[in-house]
Order: sequence, then structure tokens, then C-alpha cells
Amino acid sequence: MSVPSAQNLLARRTDFLNGVLQGLRQRIRKEQFETWFRDFQLITLDESGVEFSVPNGFVREWLTRNFMALIRDSVRLAGGKERGVQIRIASRLTGSGSQTRVEPNHPEQPSPTPQEKMGLGNLYSSTSESASPASNSGPAANVADNVLGVMSGLSPSASAERQRPSVSDLGRSLSLNSNYTFDSFVVGPCNRLAQAAALAIGANPGRAYNPFFVHGGVGLGKTHVLHAICHQILRSHPNHRVLYLSCEEFTNAYIKHIQNESLEEFRSHLRSVDVLAIDDVEFLANKERTQEEFFHTFNSLYNSQKQIVLSSDRPASEIPNLQERLVSRFKWGLEADMQPPCFETRVAIIKRKARIQQVALPDPVAHYIAETVDTNIRELEGAVIKVVGISAITDRKISLALAEEALRGLGAARSNQISLANIMTLITSEFSISARDLTGKSRTQAVCLPRQIGMFLARQHTDHSLEEVGRFFGNRDHTTVLYAVSKIKNRIAVDRIFQDLLAGLSTRLQSGYA
Repeated sequence: MSVPSAQNLLARRTDFLNGVLQGLRQRIRKEQFETWFRDFQLITLDESGVEFSVPNGFVREWLTRNFMALIRDSVRLAGGKERGVQIRIASRLTGSGSQTRVEPNHPEQPSPTPQEKMGLGNLYSSTSESASPASNSGPAANVADNVLGVMSGLSPSASAERQRPSVSDLGRSLSLNSNYTFDSFVVGPCNRLAQAAALAIGANPGRAYNPFFVHGGVGLGKTHVLHAICHQILRSHPNHRVLYLSCEEFTNAYIKHIQNESLEEFRSHLRSVDVLAIDDVEFLANKERTQEEFFHTFNSLYNSQKQIVLSSDRPASEIPNLQERLVSRFKWGLEADMQPPCFETRVAIIKRKARIQQVALPDPVAHYIAETVDTNIRELEGAVIKVVGISAITDRKISLALAEEALRGLGAARSNQISLANIMTLITSEFSISARDLTGKSRTQAVCLPRQIGMFLARQHTDHSLEEVGRFFGNRDHTTVLYAVSKIKNRIAVDRIFQDLLAGLSTRLQSGYA
């Protein structure tokens, strides 16, 4: 009897997983599939059972409670027979294929709670650092490996060669966006302080403003500023070692070095750079061990007059569960706030984005887009791309009428008043619970979290007061609503999967589709 080759086994596993996903895709809504199954991976497959992995306990518990029957049915259809099904958390696994095993706990990942041992995962825990993707397989691991390569002086393809990379190699490893430079940065009253400080840092790193802490909402250009600083320093100081990381990459690299018992190497190379730029430092929230490591790294670089550049979606003092000593150090230098762009700045940004597309937008069109989209720069760019794209596809000249047609859905979504009833419909549909449960006295976890999400969305998307929201959700007082909003904000700050879930719910709410 012939033994199947590794290639045949891999093809069989791939076909099986694709069959399961296709069966699920056909039986649930598209947004549900994209929310809950986008990181659904096959771990083991044999005649008696199958194991899948998901990013964290939140997703595992939700799939177990709401989709397990569909998953089992899809497994049966894909494999032609009944099999036992188990769902496990990817961040606790190592290896690949059928040899996947549970990774021993390390300092950054606490022991399983009693709820997790019973299959409930860490759904209601907002303090577990294991929610960050630190798996040894998949995209998160690749990111961590690349970061390790940069900080240890190794390219990912030549990790055995123990030598520090040249400056040009390091620049390539940074994965800087070539479009994010000072030349492409549109300056206005909303960002003038941040831009001026960033220019000074690019010319004189370590001495102009150190540390430099820039904060603002989503899509306002914080990452652009950090990339522009790195580009400028690499040009004006070619011998400087510049390292740009997201906070998630910093955390994953730290965890990886703990697992590899190479913390001294991590510290040595990280603290030997001339410029350290960390994006999204709000994700340090609740990560006690990572905060401790970052504190000592900060001190070492600062005392050596090395430049530190940080970005966050909020002021340092508002990052939850961030050590006071870190908050204090983040304020040692300059803190710059980036606000949503004013009308004139939005028009300038729109025209700049259009020029990149090699298109000259008429003033009435640029003004219409600026009036329609007033939230952030990413949405402005998306609106420009949509108008230019429709013009090219339909072979029509760009005009005000075409822009109104292209952005009609966006305008309608913004003009429609979101009601508390809309939010109730969305929550009851998404979480498969009744309105009576949502407004009732039940305090079980399965009801409490959706209720808190509903209160959060109500405060985000309506003008109703705390008292009005509380009354709508079962005659609860304003302190209960405040607590719910704070709880959801803290969870968003530390859990990317949960953040994506809330973003998807907000998008559906704004589009009028529940």
C-alpha cells in the first residue's frame, strides 16, 4: 500500500478547508463570514476528527455557541462523512500540520482561566495579552520574524548570516511607504504643529523634540508623519540606524525573543538604533510585561539622546492601564494633536490625491467631495478614487453630476438619522438574542456584552443623552451606560479582532443595513 506524499496530503488538506469554507459561505451572510471566518484555519485532519484554529477565545466561544452545527455540517459535506470538530486558539499553538501542539504558557500569556478550560475562551477578558496575534504560524508570525530579522541585523531570507545590515538594507526592512513623505503631506491648521515638529526632528534627530508624541483619530495622518520622519532622517543622516515598528510588531518580537530565550539580543539591538518610531502605542494598554520592557528601552535611548517618535489614537494620559511612569515620559518632549481637516485643507488633500491619479479635478467637484466627506483623510482618498474610477470605467468626463452619482450612497448614509431602534435591530440580529433579553434584567455574559455594545454604538452614532440611552436599554441609569461605553473602549484598545467587529457593526449601521 502506497504512502501519500507530503504534497498530496497538503493538497487534500487545502481542498478540505476550501470545501468547508465554501459550505459556510453559502449558508451565512457575507458580513458574518468575513467577521468570524476570515482567520479560520485547519490544524489537523484525520478519519475520526478535525481541528480548526481561530485567533482568540472571543472568536472561539462565538463560533462554538452560534455556528457549530453549521461547521459540523460543512465538515460532513466536504469530507463525505461525520467527524468530530474542535476549535482551538491559534495564539496557543506552535508547529504546523498534524503535528500542531499546545505551546507552554510564557510570561506574556497567562494560564488558561476556568472559563477557557470549559470552552468559553477569554471572551469577557479585556486584560489578556494573548489576544494579540503571537502565533508561530500565519501572517502574525511572519511579521514577528521579519521584525526579529531587522533588530538582530538579519534579513528574513538570510537569518543564518550573523551580521548587521547596511543602512540601505535596514531602510528596505522598514517597509516604509514611499508615498508617505513630507512632500506629499498637505499642511493645514489641523496638523501644522505636528508637521513643523516632524520637520525639525528630521533635520536634527535626538535634539529637536524628544520624545515626539503625536495623537489623533483614525485616518488623520499620524502614520504618514512617522514614515515621513523616517524617510527624512535616512536621507539627511544616511549613517543613522532607523527602526519603524507598530506596537503590535514590538510586542510580537518581544514574545518571540522570550520563547527563543534571546532577550539580551533583543535588548541589545533595539537599544542600539539611532531613531525608534513606534506606531499605535495605545496597544501597550494592559500589557504589563511589554510596558516594562518598553520603559527600559525608552530610558536607554533617551539617555543616549536617540530620537523616539510615538503615535497614538488618544493622548498618553487617556490610554487605559498604561503605567504612570510611561505616561510621564511620553510627555517629556512635545505632544502634538492632529484634528480632522478643515474644509480648505480637505479640498487641498482631494486635489493632491487626484494629481497622484494624474487627474485634474474641477473645483466644483473637489468642493462637493470635501463637503460630503468630512471625517478623515482615508475616506477622502476613497471618495476621489471612486469618482476617478467611475469616470474611467464609464468613459465619462468628471463633472459635478458624476461625483454626485458616485457618492450618492455615501451622502445618503450620512444624511440618514440613525435611531436607537436601528441599533436594537442590528444587535439582536448579529448576536441572535431577543429585544426582551437585551432590555431585561439578565446579567449573563451572553446578554451583557451585546447590551454594552448597543449602548456604545448609541453613544457613537446618535445624539441621545446617557439617560435616554439607559432608558431605552431597560430603564438603566446613566452610570451603567458610562461603564458600558468605557468597557467597550478598553476592549477595542487591546483586541484587534474585537475592534474589527465593532468597525463592521458601525459600517452596517451607517449604511442602513442591519
